[in-house]
Amino acid sequence: MKKTLAAALALAVGVSIIGVGAGLAAGSADDMINARQAEMKLNMKAMKDLVAMLKGATPYDAAAVQAAAKAMADARTEGVAKDVWNASSQQGATVKSGAKPEIWTDASGFTAAWKDLDTAVAAIAATTDEASFKAAFPQVGAACKGCHEKFRAAEQ
Repeated sequence: MKKTLAAALALAVGVSIIGVGAGLAAGSADDMINARQAEMKLNMKAMKDLVAMLKGATPYDAAAVQAAAKAMADARTEGVAKDVWNASSQQGATVKSGAKPEIWTDASGFTAAWKDLDTAVAAIAATTDEASFKAAFPQVGAACKGCHEKFRAAEQ
């Protein structure tokens, strides 16, 4: 059962990464906003999978934890490579962004928030059992929350 869950998660993550990769072939502000949103959706999917394990809704699966952490790290790396958080993409022509201007006016704070997430994701990736996963996971949630509170506009 665990191997089946891990295989299904790995396949889903792989397909998501391909989709994010295509979305990250950014050019216009709309393209970059779409790419950022694809990155965040991938993170949200990975977080849902991790939270389900944390809460016991799905059994702990080390391979699934590794796949989720890798998906988040890969999406981040691709976003950086394509410069999707570039100041030229603050406003799209047709695509609405939930990014606050503080991303660009407080670039050092935004960079620090990303570093917090990168560090937390690396800690999850380094876990080897359920206990270490459960101990490391709260930092991922805190990093997401900290960034969203300061740099993401409220849902409307």
